Amino acid sequence: MNDLDRILTGEKKLLNNDFSSRNNDLGMDWYDLVENYNAIPYKYDTAIIVTTYNAHLKFLKATLANYRKANCFILGAYDSHYRADNILEQATMRQFFLRPEHLALAHAWVFKHGTYDNDKRDGWFWNVRYAQGVLKQFDFKYVFCTNGDCIWDKPEGLHKLKEILGGGDLMGNSSSTSPEIPNGVIHTASVLYKIDAFNKIIDWMNEKMKHPAKGYPNHPEQNLRDAVYELGLKETVAPIQPLYPLDGSIDHYTFFNQPSTWKDVLGYRNLGAELEYKSEEQIEPIESKYFDFYDDCLYFSDYERNTICKFYLTGDRRYLYQYWDQSEDSDYNRKYYPIEHYGEKPIYEWTPGEKTTEIGA
Repeated sequence: MNDLDRILTGEKKLLNNDFSSRNNDLGMDWYDLVENYNAIPYKYDTAIIVTTYNAHLKFLKATLANYRKANCFILGAYDSHYRADNILEQATMRQFFLRPEHLALAHAWVFKHGTYDNDKRDGWFWNVRYAQGVLKQFDFKYVFCTNGDCIWDKPEGLHKLKEILGGGDLMGNSSSTSPEIPNGVIHTASVLYKIDAFNKIIDWMNEKMKHPAKGYPNHPEQNLRDAVYELGLKETVAPIQPLYPLDGSIDHYTFFNQPSTWKDVLGYRNLGAELEYKSEEQIEPIESKYFDFYDDCLYFSDYERNTICKFYLTGDRRYLYQYWDQSEDSDYNRKYYPIEHYGEKPIYEWTPGEKTTEIGA
C-alpha cells in the first residue's frame, strides 16, 4: 500500500495536510501527488469490483478498507434502489446512501440506472456491466468481483489465489459444477477472473439481459455457469469448498465460516450471511470490529439498533438475548420481551448452558 491508502484504512494518521511543500506527514507536495496518483488505474494489474447496496452499509467501511489493503484498484458499484416510484426524502437518504468516507475508500464508483423486480439478480448484473465499462478503459489483467458484505482478513493472500487459478479463466469461492452435477452453479459472491474471460462472460450475459422478460430466470449463478459452458472457458475449482457441517453439501453463502481455500488464503468471510445464521441459531455474534456504528447505528434496522447494537456498545448480554429472540426465522417464533425479562441487572459474563453457542448444537 502507498501512504494515502494507509491513511484511508486507518493505519496512518495525517496530521498535516499542507501540500504546498514536502514538510508534511507524507513528505510530498502537489507535484508529487499529481505525478503519482492522477493516473492511478494504470498503477495496478488487478481491479476489485465491490457490488453493494444499503443493506451492506453496516459493514462497508470495514470491507472497503480491507480490499484497499490488497494493493488493487477498487471500483465500487452501488445500487441505490432509487427510482421514480420510491424517491426518498433527504433525511431518509442518509440511511440508505454512501457517505464521504465510503466514497473515498474506493478509487472510483459507478451508479447504474434504476432496475425493477429483482434487485439481487437483475441489479447485480447491471452493477457489474457498468463497472466493466470503466475497466475496459484500462490495462487490468485480473478482475475480482465480490459483494460489499464480504471481507478478506488476509488481503495479502490475493497473489497466492492467482497462483491457484493457474491456467484457468476464473475461480470462485464455491462451485458445484461437475459432470455429476450438470445443474450446479458458480456462486458470484466472490470470483477471480482473468480480464479476457470476465469481458466475454459479461458481454454474453448482456445479450440475455438487454431483452428482459418478466418471470424469465436471470439468476447470476446460473448465468455464470451457462456462460462458462457456452464460451468454452476453463473453470478452476477451488481445492477446498466451504461445506455445511451437518450434511457436507456446499455452503455457497459461507454461513458457517468453515474451512475453504478462500478462507485459508484470503481470510474470506461473508459477514451478512454469518450475522443472519448466528442470530437465528443463537450463536455468539461476529466481532464488533466489522461493524460501522456511525451516527448511533444509522445503518442498522430499528430492532437491531435497540438490541444487538446496544450489546456491542455496552457489553450487556441481555440485549444479545433480546436480539436472538427477535431474530427467529419464523414470525411465529419471534418473542418481544422487555429488557427486564432477561434480568434486572446487566449481564456481562457468559455462563455455560445459558444459550446455544456451537454450530449445529
